[in-house]
Amino acid sequence: MRWLGTILCLYLGSSWVQSNLEFGLTNAFLPQTTFLLGPMEVPCNESLCTGPLSEIYCHGEILQNSWQFGLQKTCPGDKLRVPAKEVLANFKKLPYPMSVDKFRSFCEESFEQVNYLEVVNLTDWKIDPVFLREITDEKQRNLASELNERWKRLARQFTSDVLTHPDMYPLLPVQNPFIVPGGRFDVYFYWDTYWIIKGLLVSKMYETTKGIIDNFSNLVTTLGYIPNSGNIQLTRRSQPPLFPHMVWEYTKATGSYDEKWLNSMIMEMEFWEKNRTIEVDGHTLFAYKTLSNCPRPENFRGDYSIGMNTTMPSDVWRGISSACESGWDFSSRWMQGDTTAALSNIHTDQIVPVDLNVLMANNYRYMALYAEHFLKIDEATSYRRKLEKISAAIQHVLWDDKLGAWLDFDVSLKKKNSNFYPSNVYPLMIPGFEKYADKVENYMKKSGALKFAGGIPSSLPSESLNQQWDFPNVWAPNQHFVIQSFLATSNSFLQQEAAKQSQAFIETVYNGMYNPTGGLTGGVWEKYDARSTGGAPGTGGEYIVQEGFGWTNGAVLDLIWTFRSNHNRLEKSSELELETSQQFALVYTAAGFCAMVAVVVVFKGLIKYKTRQASEDAEAGALLLGENDENDD
Repeated sequence: MRWLGTILCLYLGSSWVQSNLEFGLTNAFLPQTTFLLGPMEVPCNESLCTGPLSEIYCHGEILQNSWQFGLQKTCPGDKLRVPAKEVLANFKKLPYPMSVDKFRSFCEESFEQVNYLEVVNLTDWKIDPVFLREITDEKQRNLASELNERWKRLARQFTSDVLTHPDMYPLLPVQNPFIVPGGRFDVYFYWDTYWIIKGLLVSKMYETTKGIIDNFSNLVTTLGYIPNSGNIQLTRRSQPPLFPHMVWEYTKATGSYDEKWLNSMIMEMEFWEKNRTIEVDGHTLFAYKTLSNCPRPENFRGDYSIGMNTTMPSDVWRGISSACESGWDFSSRWMQGDTTAALSNIHTDQIVPVDLNVLMANNYRYMALYAEHFLKIDEATSYRRKLEKISAAIQHVLWDDKLGAWLDFDVSLKKKNSNFYPSNVYPLMIPGFEKYADKVENYMKKSGALKFAGGIPSSLPSESLNQQWDFPNVWAPNQHFVIQSFLATSNSFLQQEAAKQSQAFIETVYNGMYNPTGGLTGGVWEKYDARSTGGAPGTGGEYIVQEGFGWTNGAVLDLIWTFRSNHNRLEKSSELELETSQQFALVYTAAGFCAMVAVVVVFKGLIKYKTRQASEDAEAGALLLGENDENDD
């Protein structure tokens, strides 16, 4: 009768596991689970992906059982051994109660671990690019050389088998090579690519940049939007919509336009306008609002536990997915009203974020300029009107005149979030918002955000801890956009602070690479500790800090290039917004000015100063004609 006792123990043990799963207790997910009575009940109805592979990789019993058995790292695997329909049919043959051994055998028969990416030789990469010779600071030149070298290390392309048999891989393959962020982020990611492109353009890698933009353009044609990444588990959410920014940066650097890209930009903006808008006081603004309301497949155990310990788990899971779409996963921004910044209080889809709306405003701006190039006047006029409309909405809904900054608005709580976030000053990048620069100066001085040696922290006060997009971490995207916001003004304090913040972050990254502390090896990190220029990597998050790192490489290269002068003279972006007649007028005005100065010199008979005066005239003319052209950014 010993076998009867064994069966009884198994039954009682598995019943305990199953009951705990139903109540969402964390210990129900211990890897020691070896026996399941039946499938889990997960109260959601919108998966993280769609298509024939979705029931394998994004929702359903295979994914759930894999996490319960502790096999999620290898099952489901990198590639299907048999078509998806056959995998699902074979799984349905497995009876419950199910043991871990039977499930493991199914996994081994259904999936395999393979390399789906390969290192690629970038034909436009140079070991000693010309731009390095224009960087006069030796330390910064050495760092720039290191960052340039990393493009070669981070370059990838999908294998020929992936391109030939895409239905067997949980991927969204693209044709051209791309740059990965690094570490665990081993495929292309959407918003990371903006700063990667900024760095590639400094390295004059125009062919690689064009191929990356083509990849994204083709994704928009196929999906109607650009997904979070090339991993199918992340494809039903996007990321900050920076595609028009990428296109415009390439066009500024090369003077090249592609009408196909304009069509892709139009399609992507239509997606955001249809699926990501929110109404506040009669104004239409944008918010991160994914359709998915299920636990993320990449962190199923954690999400399930958090959601099932709340009264509305599907709302929590949508908030988590939407936060991942924001790129700020996770931040106290999405948990206003909870001083502990707990994910159980997350409601990202009910928050109007400053930065998203700034990006959309400038998207309309760049698309208007792009449409004008192709003589699409009606389209250009339409985008300029959209720019005006969203600019007015940002000012009406998000501006806080008392503080002197723009604040996220929580629709559910009907109030602004008064905490400091770097995004609170991003509207300075919108044309016409410079008039608020003096108030922003006072805000920044009072905020305390400028007192940290290594850069601007992701949030203040420092008590808003627990999440990786909070104090004390400084991230390259935030640091870069704050600097660009300051540079968009003529406010002398903000201009000087832009140079100071640039130097601080460059120094932080330099020390992290060449003078690491605490027994760490040198590296370029995804995030840093803002409290010191020592280069210590940031902390927190669902994974250990990653090294590589795509957006840090690109942002720092761009900052080094922007402030490359010996005297840190601030260089402004060259705008392609001047019409031809305006450009000629500027040239003729400058030439007339120089001629007038020469006549005055001769008339006064200052012969002995002739040589020196000519030199000064030439310098004045150069400043008039060329000051805004020295920086490709």
